Amino acid sequence: MKHILLLIVFILYGSSSFANGGLLIEYGGDALTEKECRQIERMMDYQMEFYRMFGLKDSLKVRLTVFDERSEGVFYLDTIGISKYHPLKNVNALYMHNRKEAVILGMDKDRKRMLPVIYHELSHYFTREVTGVNPPIWFMEGLSEYFEHCEVGKKGIRHSMTAYEKGRIRTMYMLGEINLRKFVDADRTLFMKKQRTDEQYAYILAHAITTFMLENVSRQLLSDFITLLQDKTDRAKVSDKIARVYPGGFEAFETDFEKFCE
Repeated sequence: MKHILLLIVFILYGSSSFANGGLLIEYGGDALTEKECRQIERMMDYQMEFYRMFGLKDSLKVRLTVFDERSEGVFYLDTIGISKYHPLKNVNALYMHNRKEAVILGMDKDRKRMLPVIYHELSHYFTREVTGVNPPIWFMEGLSEYFEHCEVGKKGIRHSMTAYEKGRIRTMYMLGEINLRKFVDADRTLFMKKQRTDEQYAYILAHAITTFMLENVSRQLLSDFITLLQDKTDRAKVSDKIARVYPGGFEAFETDFEKFCE
């Protein structure tokens, strides 16, 4: 009975909105603080500025639904049928493109840590809006990891990789664990299997590759790559698409990325 009442309250009263620069964010669920909303909105402005270089449209709308208690968030996902298709056991947040909605579970567990998770999930929205298709899983998660690792400060927004991530990548190379071509061509099933079984291998490597592409490769090259991803008729492997736009082909991409990771 309590859950039913909570859902009724959520539907009737748990909603507000923010509009800025062509983006409408509809807030649902439990209330965020004014400071948290300001940080989210600053990050969304930052992300929009980036994604607009690749064809992001002007009129945008996304819903952000936050639950302080994880159990209430899981119940909400049950009511809209998500748990039938998506296992929720270890999920703290997810983005549903068909609903254009990001759902955050257990905000009160660590509010400071969960803010970057919100940045991560909303990046999925922008990536899907730009590509118009299911992008390569490493690229979508890599972009989201990139923005998750951005700190919103008084002087601006700054990205960084953690010392653990940098060390983990170097160890991967030292042990000969990285097959870059296979990784960028992997489907979602293979990507997530690697993530579950090998100490965050997939997300860390995706974050590193995307950081390399955003901070060490020309915007024109990145734009050309995204244009290839937008072409629904192009069935070429992702590694072949990288080879088409990267000077020297995929082998040069591999070499330059390895140097970046040293």
